[in-house]
Amino acid sequence: MRGCLLLIIAILLALVFSSCQSRPVVNLPNWVEPAKVAAEQQDAVLTNSSTTATETPLPTSTIAAAAGQPSLQGPSPEAMLGALATETLVVPAAATTGAAATAPPLPDQSATPTADPPADSQTSTPAQLPTSTIRSTATPDQLPTPTIQPTPDHPPSPTIELTSIQPPPPAIQPTSTMLSSVTQQPLPTGTTSPSAAEFSIIPSAPPVGASDPTVHITSLSIPTYNYEQAFVPTAPDDPIYPYPRLSFDQIGGPSLRSYQAVVLENGYTSLTILPELGGRIYRWIDKATGRHLLYENPVIKPTSWGFRGWWLAAGGIEWAFPVSDHGLVEYQPWNFSTGYGFVTVSTVDQRTGMEVGATISLEAGHAYMTIQPWARNNTESAQQYQLWLNAMVTLGGNSVSPQTQFIVPSDNVIIHSSSASGVPGSGGTMPWPSNGGRDMSWYGAWDGYLGFFASGISYSGLYDHAADQGIVRINSPGWPAGSKFFGPATLSPSLWTDDGSNYVELWSGATGSFWSDATLEPGENVGWTERWYPISNIGGFTYANGTAALRLVDTGGEAEIGAAVSGGLSGVISLYAGSQEAANWPVTLYPGQAFRATWSRPTGVDGALGLSFVDNQGNVLAQTGLVP
Repeated sequence: MRGCLLLIIAILLALVFSSCQSRPVVNLPNWVEPAKVAAEQQDAVLTNSSTTATETPLPTSTIAAAAGQPSLQGPSPEAMLGALATETLVVPAAATTGAAATAPPLPDQSATPTADPPADSQTSTPAQLPTSTIRSTATPDQLPTPTIQPTPDHPPSPTIELTSIQPPPPAIQPTSTMLSSVTQQPLPTGTTSPSAAEFSIIPSAPPVGASDPTVHITSLSIPTYNYEQAFVPTAPDDPIYPYPRLSFDQIGGPSLRSYQAVVLENGYTSLTILPELGGRIYRWIDKATGRHLLYENPVIKPTSWGFRGWWLAAGGIEWAFPVSDHGLVEYQPWNFSTGYGFVTVSTVDQRTGMEVGATISLEAGHAYMTIQPWARNNTESAQQYQLWLNAMVTLGGNSVSPQTQFIVPSDNVIIHSSSASGVPGSGGTMPWPSNGGRDMSWYGAWDGYLGFFASGISYSGLYDHAADQGIVRINSPGWPAGSKFFGPATLSPSLWTDDGSNYVELWSGATGSFWSDATLEPGENVGWTERWYPISNIGGFTYANGTAALRLVDTGGEAEIGAAVSGGLSGVISLYAGSQEAANWPVTLYPGQAFRATWSRPTGVDGALGLSFVDNQGNVLAQTGLVP
């Protein structure tokens, strides 16, 4: 009898072992931050140094060895295998790897065109701007400087390979601070204490619900000028070699061209990525409002801006590498890989041999997209570089309203270039937002194009008050090293499009400005993480982190109060006056909703105002102003 029992147990163990072994393990490159692998990393949000919010910090910037030293400590292969063996695997979309098409051959032309000077480009280096590299010492309010790991003897292949089975989605348990979209909590009754103030939640019911992220591949047809036939080959002594110049009088007219499109979406957000146009995020839709938040140029048309003397102003979010000012590779086809909730795009720069890429991911319970740009030096020589992402943004129908406001939490900015009146020259410092009696945060106050840098900020964004729609960008304090903002203002849209549409730009990069390069040693890589999410109906925002955006405007006798969230939350919003609680509101909010209130200051209640959003366990989710 004992022998039979032992035989049965051995058979059962063999079946379990076979089942576990049949589960493939994801072969993620260990030099790219694998936020999509670990649920706790996917739920990470930023910590702002000026608040006591109990958020889990986003991964900071990383410079790591190409092998053996992952930039983030993710789960071990054994842990991943165990999870796959014990959890139900849900894979809405199988992983797909697409190879980039070969760049078109350069025609044999000898003429070298004279490019028009770019409107937002300067070649001078202002003396007052110190050289900034990714290894510069961090200031006290910044995160520590990334550590350079030793170079491995044999760096892995630059090819990104993902298996067709991806890790299971993170389990999102409904709690008081993250609520299930299936069993939504009732809206608050609106009681306030100790002082009454009316409030509203707009819209009263969540407009959309959470759902698992999915990936599918389709196509998108866009009229495209035949710019390839105008390529002019370059010689080795040309700074952009081996990339082509462009003879603008040889460009052919537009014709409809089909592009492969990778659509990544969840219940709140839809993203369309075009690998054949530089791996850019061409489309970002806020499902709560139905608005398209990125500029989608209705015609792919080269303009005379940029380091090459021409730039493909296609719109969306592009990756500028290995030089500043839109880089050299934004027009080329890129490789792409997909998996559960993420898309990775990448290419190899022909000039330096370095690899550049970005991973874009979504989660089931949040409206934000996570963007992780990275670069890796696969060569045997140290390489200077610039790495930036550039978001071309519109919030109201593929055009920018004069009522669009730049949210930049800084007292001063550094001018890159400008034709606006009363603005310092390139490299000069301008007070922000008020300059010469004008509030320069409002786009309508600009009487000429303007580009400027800001540093050391942990959030920024745009808000179109005409559309009551905004976007929030969150990053670790002090990293990326630089942020840049640009608006063409009075420049003619015919420079980049044919229908009069326009845009503004939000940049973030590995260096503090376009004037300072960074260096990657052989085998090193660099990358960072940031999150972007839409908000609406809040009337603007004055503070934001990865959890919520807050609005607190003291008009003297009254205060305008607002809150919007990136995921389902329940808690209490409290207003303080002179460090004393003046009013509070229990709330339940979901992405696409906004809390709005107007508070009238009672006689005898003095002092600066503060606003906090605390969950039902007493954890501070977000706060701004004077809060005890």
